[in-house]
Amino acid sequence: MIPNSMPRSLIKLVLSAAVAATLAASPVQARDATDGDDTAAIIAALLGLVTLGVLLSEGDDKPSYSYGHASRPHKPAYPHRISKRKALPERCLREFRTQTGRKVMFGKRCLEKNFKYASDLPRTCKRDLIVKNRKGIYVNRKVFKPACLSKRGYRVVHRY
Repeated sequence: MIPNSMPRSLIKLVLSAAVAATLAASPVQARDATDGDDTAAIIAALLGLVTLGVLLSEGDDKPSYSYGHASRPHKPAYPHRISKRKALPERCLREFRTQTGRKVMFGKRCLEKNFKYASDLPRTCKRDLIVKNRKGIYVNRKVFKPACLSKRGYRVVHRY
């Protein structure tokens, strides 16, 4: 894909000039003047024209704007809203210290206290995690994986 830093017409002009210069500078074999077979020369010229046409027509499938306006995707006037059933409270996203390092997960108890629909969360996203508590003892906690919930349409909301 060609970056938009240069206009496409300038890029097409440079590419076509490079192809024309390459074809003009290519070595030509000396032939006998009596040899009337110019088939190879005609085929080479046609191939050059086809190549030049392909280079010039590249990118023509995109609409051109006569006034220089760029198209922008339509954005609705209102922000995209998440349903209450899929809006997870940010405060329940916690960092747990495990034997293999730190993991960021949703705590099950926090979700049960702060998320009305915690009982509806997918069971496939639920995990048992062995974490170190405040006393330094490893204990078992029920957590939900954020990536798994995200794949199923759940999103974190900052204000709940």
